[in-house]
Amino acid sequence: MRQYFLGVSLAVLVGLTLLACGSSTNFNSMPGSPGASTVPVSISIHDTPPPGVTILRFEVLITAATLQPANASQSPVNMLLQPQDVELIHLQSESALLANLNVPTGMYTGLSATFANPEMTILNQSNQTYTVGAQMCGPQEICRVVPTLNQMSISVSSAPFPINLTASSPVILDLHFDVNASVQNDLSVTPMVSVNQIPVPPNVPAQHMHIIGVVTGVTSPTFTLQSGFDGSTSTITTDSNTMYHFDHSCPMDNFSCIMVGQLLRVKVNVMSDGTLEATDVRLIQEQGLPAILGTIIAVNAAQSQFQLAVNFDEMPGANAQANDQPSQQFGDALSITVQLSGTTAFSVDSDNLTVPAGLTFLGPQDLVVGQTVEFQPILSSIKISGTPPNVTVTVGASSVQLEPSQITANVSTVNAQATPPNFVLNMLPALFTGANITQIQVDTVSGTDFDGINGVGALSAGQTVSVAGLLFNNSANPAQPTAVAVEVKLRNDNDQ
Repeated sequence: MRQYFLGVSLAVLVGLTLLACGSSTNFNSMPGSPGASTVPVSISIHDTPPPGVTILRFEVLITAATLQPANASQSPVNMLLQPQDVELIHLQSESALLANLNVPTGMYTGLSATFANPEMTILNQSNQTYTVGAQMCGPQEICRVVPTLNQMSISVSSAPFPINLTASSPVILDLHFDVNASVQNDLSVTPMVSVNQIPVPPNVPAQHMHIIGVVTGVTSPTFTLQSGFDGSTSTITTDSNTMYHFDHSCPMDNFSCIMVGQLLRVKVNVMSDGTLEATDVRLIQEQGLPAILGTIIAVNAAQSQFQLAVNFDEMPGANAQANDQPSQQFGDALSITVQLSGTTAFSVDSDNLTVPAGLTFLGPQDLVVGQTVEFQPILSSIKISGTPPNVTVTVGASSVQLEPSQITANVSTVNAQATPPNFVLNMLPALFTGANITQIQVDTVSGTDFDGINGVGALSAGQTVSVAGLLFNNSANPAQPTAVAVEVKLRNDNDQ
């Protein structure tokens, strides 16, 4: 039974850097002796998805992430201000910042993490029924299950520990939570983890990660963002290189578009002095204007409909908007049927990517399973029927926008000399294979970011990669759609 689940990778990023004198960075002080020297520490999280039964949602409560000092008189340093409920599936190709804190300098011998309340929403595309606790999930069903957590705490003291934190020794720790090894035959969870060390600026390029949150203050050239993970506030600086994506809501696409109350997704670099510098600012939702983001799990083009698995944690803060109450309207639904009309507007969130000719997203015929889309619901058209756990929601859409999908799979072939350079993925997640999609061609273009690999030419067959890319239907060969890569991340052996 275990072959139906693969590891979800949980990465804890710890960036240890020198805090410049007089810096305005919003670090919070951690426990330590009065006057003790401290080092800024950042922590983030990402994941790797399963290759069997499709996990549409994997949520876990991180109650603590603690650095263990060698000095017995020094208290362990908890990196989290409070427990954080994190949804992992959307974090395959990029880390998400959880905390940015000062910790005391000194020798540390390990890292401990404590987890609670795992919860999964799965799409069972197999021909058998799974039982998790009292919950049964039959073939072709979408189910919300609560697996048993056999062990709440883990502790890693092997390499790269011990680590001596000094003002001149920045370091990044990547904590990998391997669900493939952690899920037992009865689908209970016994956490299995490993830790890798990654260098940080100024010796290597700045580390990319993202924050999703609500704008709470704007003072050029900085703004503050209240994180959707734990409600903490981060101060983010911008410069002339920061890119903005506000589409039709603000044609200027510059700093002046940022306003209090907006929900933003911000890609940041953790700089050598600990500051957070925005490279990309994207509007997810205007204040009071609802928007729903999710993954397409079924398409009925003839009826101008598609079925969407919605993850409201993708858009924290959305439930609090005055005119947007998806928690009340959609909260008990595991999926939503979206009804399109002749007036539904289609668009592509292409950022700074040049989409190759021939790839279109203009109507129902261009929809395909696995696409990530954001749609503006017509609230007056919502129809709800059934009771939990079998709630059915149908809603109209005034607009649908194609967003990057997260795909982790194996490289089959590499075509570095093609125009554009591309590679082909196989051994796809069950979400795709269940829809008769056997391969995905990944086009790389100007603007594609590579993480852990120096371009397409450095890839080879058999490697595992995570791709964030715009997924386009291929009407000539429906079994092989095309993804235009925003980011390509090479997975290490420990990440697979």
